[in-house]
Amino acid sequence: MTDASSLLSDQVFQLNTFLWALEDLPDESQIQPVLRQAGYYLGSIGRSVFMPSGERAIAALTNLTGSADRSPCRPDLWLRHSSDPVQPIVELKARGFSPDSSNRRQALKLIAAAFNLAPSLAEPGKRPGHVLYATTAADADGLASTLKDLAQSLVAENAPAAPTGAIGLSLEAEGVALSSPNPADLPTPLGAALANRPIVLQADGENDVQPLYFVPWMPGIDDTQEPELRSSGLQELTARVLTHMLAAVGQARPPTTLMLDGTRLLSAATFGVFDQWRDTDRQEFSEAVGKIVDRALKPVVEVRRVSGDCREVDLPNAEVQDAVTDRLERADPANPATNLETAVEEPATLFDEL
Repeated sequence: MTDASSLLSDQVFQLNTFLWALEDLPDESQIQPVLRQAGYYLGSIGRSVFMPSGERAIAALTNLTGSADRSPCRPDLWLRHSSDPVQPIVELKARGFSPDSSNRRQALKLIAAAFNLAPSLAEPGKRPGHVLYATTAADADGLASTLKDLAQSLVAENAPAAPTGAIGLSLEAEGVALSSPNPADLPTPLGAALANRPIVLQADGENDVQPLYFVPWMPGIDDTQEPELRSSGLQELTARVLTHMLAAVGQARPPTTLMLDGTRLLSAATFGVFDQWRDTDRQEFSEAVGKIVDRALKPVVEVRRVSGDCREVDLPNAEVQDAVTDRLERADPANPATNLETAVEEPATLFDEL
């Protein structure tokens, strides 16, 4: 069982806790979708937030960050509400940070850009945003202060700044709770929802509080995630991909040519969440699945590469279909020769980049 501090600071666990909190679930569920009940739903994961184009904002960011970098930010979660016009963007952090840390530039850019999210949504006029950082409850108070300090530094430079707030995850006797050191810092529906530290994931005796993950792995967090959690997440995702490959092969009617598309496999393996993934890491996800198709099936059938994440397999008769099915049934998600953990660590080859 993973200890509580490691679990709460794991960004994959944080992501999935928020995703469950946004699900439309029956009242008798062991999971309380507190964000959904407050009117929120998932807009996207990793969507670009464009930097403001106003001269004051540009000058302020350049002065405060020491860089003229105008590249967009890609927050982990972008939430929307059924009636409130304010759209929260959420960054997940293993721990808090100070105003002078390496996270300073990203936070300043998000706070400046979220003042008006309309350009990022191709909308006219103004769309107010709200910058939220989620971390362990122990670090949430300090992180809330850091975000306020950074927002104030933008205001001092006569630049617009979005409101900010922090959300903390804690493990209580009843399960995993979401809270805020100051609910008034959050958008009104969200502050009301988290005011009483609601339990999202209910504890089940001595069992681990980890729920079924929508997304067992997030690229780009290797420096903050414990190796054991990373490895188990990639193995779980491998197992799901193999299961959906098996379903595709089993439902085919020979003679036929079967297309195994990494994007579609990942959508099925993540219960549709991958469809909301907008980050550039999306390609890394799907191309790694293409490699899994190669490694799982090439010993028994010809696999043709259609694109970085798409493979083509001929099933001319039932015998070949049975051989492919048997191969997939025997595949071991923990085998480093065929799982995603190895696939994502491989450097890109010239062939992969074409």
